[in-house]
This record gives sequence, structure tokens and C-alpha cells, in this order.
Amino acid sequence: MDVKEILNPKWLLIGVGSLMFLAALSGVMDGQSWAESGWGKENVAEHDAEYEQMWALHLMPLAAMSIATGLLVRGKALAQMAIAAAASTAVFIGGGMLYLTNESGYGSDQGSMIFVMLFLLGLVGASGYLHKDDE
Repeated sequence: MDVKEILNPKWLLIGVGSLMFLAALSGVMDGQSWAESGWGKENVAEHDAEYEQMWALHLMPLAAMSIATGLLVRGKALAQMAIAAAASTAVFIGGGMLYLTNESGYGSDQGSMIFVMLFLLGLVGASGYLHKDDE
């Protein structure tokens, strides 16, 4: 089994999208613990849990689009969408959220989770690149 067979954009988009959806659902359901994780338990204002819930809610459509793309798109377009989804989400999470949260003093206990998600997005992008010439 070669790497092209393993890195299938359909299943990676569905799998990574499902993980993102579950992580976002966790943030919507328990914004308070996400706020405490990010700002520190003693530094959480009354509205911070709601902000965490709203940010998590904003990630849900990205996850849903990833799952829908994996289910509905085929061939070369699927590979192109895998590359586009990975690049845009990596810029959003890594370039935007990671940088801006560090600049504002938001120190999440879940920093390793961000790097795992960036790694998975890298796999999604690589799968798209490997399949870019498929029919």
C-alpha cells in the first residue's frame, strides 16, 4: 500500500471534519471550561464563556463543509477542494488564531491540540496534492 492510497482526500476530509465538528461541539457545550483553559480560571470574566461558545460555533460550518465536500465532490475537484480547505483552515487556525491569541495573552492548555489539527490539515492538503491529477 503506497502513500497515495493511504492519503485519500475523501476520507481525510470526512475524518478531520468530524474531529473538528466534535471539538467545536465541545466548545459550544462547555464554553466555561474552554474560557478557563484559555484565560486562566482566576481571569475569566462573565462573558468569556459566551465568546468561547461563539468561536466554537463559527468553526462548525468549516467542519460541516469539510464533511460535505468529502461526501459530495469527486475526482480532480475533490483534490482541489482538499488543498483549498487545508490551506484556508490552516491560515485561519495557525496563522490567525494561534498568532492572535498568543499576542493577547490567551494561553490555552490545548495548544498541542492546535498543532495536531494543523498536522491533520497538512495531511489533507498533501492528499489533495497527491490526487490532483486524478480523473
